[in-house]
Amino acid sequence: MLMRGAFSRHFPKGCHTLRANTRGVGAARSLHVTSAAQYNDAMPAEAQQLLNDEGYKYLDVRTVEEYCAGHVPSAANVPVVFLGAGGMSPNPAFLSEVQRVFPQKDESLVVGCKSGRRSLMAIDVLSQAGYSNLVNLTGGFDLWAGQGLPVEK
Repeated sequence: MLMRGAFSRHFPKGCHTLRANTRGVGAARSLHVTSAAQYNDAMPAEAQQLLNDEGYKYLDVRTVEEYCAGHVPSAANVPVVFLGAGGMSPNPAFLSEVQRVFPQKDESLVVGCKSGRRSLMAIDVLSQAGYSNLVNLTGGFDLWAGQGLPVEK
């Protein structure tokens, strides 16, 4: 799936496609509730099982540059923030882009970033918007790749 939208100007050369897995729904692991978000955590191997066997889809909320350097196979990339000289700034189109890629609020999603902070920010936004089957990738993409799980570039 080619994703062109509010953040398409941020694509580095050579990285023009972002894909979403097209599988169904499934179950998750330990439950957490923050101020507005209810979600589950999964270690990388558990997340891989959710993706492969239980129909979850992977939402990568890192920057496009981070995504292009390596990502979970079949991941959809929608940055929750942009990184610049002044630090992180929210992506104002984050929710609308996620809603375009995953229009069903009951979609089962594993949400991941580099190490875990941005994915929790994304889960909070998604939960407030009515998404209900959310799993946070514990340790983020760094731990996923560090454990030798599949990576696409």
